[in-house]
Amino acid sequence: MADKREIGLKAVASARAERSKTKYGKIDGRVWLMAGAAVVSTLVAAWTFNGRTLATQKEELLLQQHTALSVVGDEWHVLRDRLEKLTVEAASRFEGDRVDESATSFDFRSAPGLYLRLRVSEATKVEDIRKHAKDSAKDAFTGCLLREPNAALARGDADAGAVPEQPWNLHRAYSATRVLTEAWTSEVRASDNKDRLRVFRQQYDRALRDEIPVAIDIVKRAQFFLLVLDEDVPEALSLSGDAGTIDQDALQQVAHPARVHIVNLKSGREVARLRRTGDAWFEFAGEKAVRDPEIQAAMKRQVNNCALAQTVWAAIRPSAGAEAGSEK
Repeated sequence: MADKREIGLKAVASARAERSKTKYGKIDGRVWLMAGAAVVSTLVAAWTFNGRTLATQKEELLLQQHTALSVVGDEWHVLRDRLEKLTVEAASRFEGDRVDESATSFDFRSAPGLYLRLRVSEATKVEDIRKHAKDSAKDAFTGCLLREPNAALARGDADAGAVPEQPWNLHRAYSATRVLTEAWTSEVRASDNKDRLRVFRQQYDRALRDEIPVAIDIVKRAQFFLLVLDEDVPEALSLSGDAGTIDQDALQQVAHPARVHIVNLKSGREVARLRRTGDAWFEFAGEKAVRDPEIQAAMKRQVNNCALAQTVWAAIRPSAGAEAGSEK
């Protein structure tokens, strides 16, 4: 078969073919350069916009935090520093028993107040107080000493029941005011993406709804501070979960000295400063004795803490005798 005949000059046909390749085939290097520059410009613009948006959101959140801080922060910080100073001093030394004359007229047992219970070794520094305060729980000591009706506390259930609230645990105040701290502010400023910032926003919204009102209540209404510092004794070692260390649950199962401080937050006077040992025992009535070691340990903590409460109240109001226990 004969080759197809080309029409026109060969040079003209070649030129046309070359122009076609340039127009629809191979892309010129300058085009690549311009396209790349456009992509980079778009990415830079998007990054700048996102960065500005993130910075704006941070400032909005911190502005709201500053407003909340102005409502409760200053008063809470004054109260917090005062309680921490008192706790460190109480842990550093015990200056002997003392019951103030105002104890006969100050009915702290029916008033709103704050409670903190730590081992002495956990209260020697402010950093340690804040770290271990989360382990402080309302227990049978408060249940047997104070007049707030809470049967679960009297049974020895740690931090039992949402009602009544009294006394507030100091760790609740720490938790409620976490979003007002410099540490939280620094974490917000260091957040480098919207997802992380969203977490801080959720923390703040939850605090504003549930926790900051508690902090305001604590600051405005608390009339006394009840501090219990337990002294370690060797007998608690064998009952502790970790070998070589003593924990609060184990310590409360054995007889040990406890330093009890009650401070009137309105007058600033220390109502009572006592060092007492709570030691009691229980026996099962009937045929069905409880064998579960955890239940037995809880019951032992209960009776020891109630005994401690009774000795403290008897020292504050000698004529009342064991009134704290009989009222429950």
